[in-house]
Amino acid sequence: MDSSENPQEPAIAPKRPLGAGAMLAALVLGAIVGGMAVEYWLVTRGAPPAEAQTTAAPRAEVAADVARLKSLLPTQSHIMNDVAYHWANLWFAAEKKNWPLARYSFDEARQSVRWAILLRPVRKLPGGKDVDVKGIFDAIDPSAFATVQLTIEDKDSAAFAEAYRQTLEACYSCHKAIGRPELRPMMPTSPPATIINFDPNAKWPE
Repeated sequence: MDSSENPQEPAIAPKRPLGAGAMLAALVLGAIVGGMAVEYWLVTRGAPPAEAQTTAAPRAEVAADVARLKSLLPTQSHIMNDVAYHWANLWFAAEKKNWPLARYSFDEARQSVRWAILLRPVRKLPGGKDVDVKGIFDAIDPSAFATVQLTIEDKDSAAFAEAYRQTLEACYSCHKAIGRPELRPMMPTSPPATIINFDPNAKWPE
């Protein structure tokens, strides 16, 4: 047969395998495209960012801890019982001229008042009106309370008795302002506890 009537098909060169560099480039390109696809999927479906996922639980725990601590706080009336205790002891310490004990009782009473105000600086009356308790004490502290402190430092029993009485009157004005006129103070007639010895010359216990 004539070779011109049946020409041979051209030979096809065999494909060369991809080199290592080309394969690495393909893998990197695939990773980039895949990462972009995953990010697009997360964004379009409103998935929270990783930071929000990691901080949501700690924030919830902090909120729970704060709520628990608030539930453990004493009431303002509970703290004012401490004020009454120390203020009564103050009277009998000064009466016995036990001035170190008087100063201690005064400082404790004053600090307890500040704690009560820190706990609840504003009180709401039954009608809805707010009373600035901190503002009231800010006026009483440098006047009535400061006068009592000076009489203790001067060891002046007569001046102390008058300053003590005037401070009770100032405190009662605060009670009335917050809608508690039934909390009427009086001059103490006996110590709130008998375990404290008010005698500055006591010898026991050594």
